[in-house]
Amino acid sequence: MKKCMVIINPSSGKEKASEYEKKIIGQLHNYEVIVKETAGEKDATRFAKMACDEQYDAVILVGGDGTLNEGINGIAEQPHRPVVGVVPLGTVNDFARALDISLDPDEAIALLGGKTTKADIGKVNDHYFTNVIAIGLLAEAVGDVSVEQKTSLGSLAYLFEGVKAAIQNDSYEMEVTADGQTYKENMMLFICVLTDSVGSFRQLNEDADKSDGLLHGFIIKSTSTLQVVGTAKNLLTGNYEDDDNIIKLNAREMHIKATEAFPLNVDGDLISQLPAKISILHNHIEFFAVNSGTRPK
Repeated sequence: MKKCMVIINPSSGKEKASEYEKKIIGQLHNYEVIVKETAGEKDATRFAKMACDEQYDAVILVGGDGTLNEGINGIAEQPHRPVVGVVPLGTVNDFARALDISLDPDEAIALLGGKTTKADIGKVNDHYFTNVIAIGLLAEAVGDVSVEQKTSLGSLAYLFEGVKAAIQNDSYEMEVTADGQTYKENMMLFICVLTDSVGSFRQLNEDADKSDGLLHGFIIKSTSTLQVVGTAKNLLTGNYEDDDNIIKLNAREMHIKATEAFPLNVDGDLISQLPAKISILHNHIEFFAVNSGTRPK
């Protein structure tokens, strides 16, 4: 019988993640299932690597983008990589959106053990990511949102912290090299994205695909406080072609450096710091998902 490890973050989904355990086991009736609950940082990474070492056929990650990121860090570049299932219970669930996995947990569970699709994974320094890297004061503020804030406020927690940071309008001189072409700018924010869902916004990077083999970069230059709101609106709505404060670039490898060792917001958490080397692992991991042609909202 095939083997599957279910990794559950009990604090996700407003602390209701464990309630889906029986449904997941029932859906995976053709598998021998073992359940692991995370209790601390990097538990999901450790469990997922154990599943690779012990040749499990599948790993199911139950939680938000942070749980998914930890799990992928235990699987990426391992000699044996199980098929990955995602039951999204987080605040934003960007990667699930990009895979067209329903944000309704019951509908997501119904995909487990079924059809699969491959997706790109990013690597930054010695860490892996599924969706986004951000650098700047705004990225730091969002990364500092607590579990308690996420539980009580949901996505509003990110909005509150982001608005406070944007008002400060701090900027830094950074150098971005994308496939050999260098941009040296005074930046308010730099974002590197893999998919077409960033903070649940689908228009910012709507031309991206989960398996296009590209990193999608956005340089947001320093601007006046009066222009910050307009530039932010143009970025989030995808109307940035005529905005001189935004530079869009695509590449397979990027190098970022600055005069200071700024922290990196990786899939929503502050991990690692500059300088950074970012690369793409094309079609690296297989996921239980079906492209129905309809996107989760």
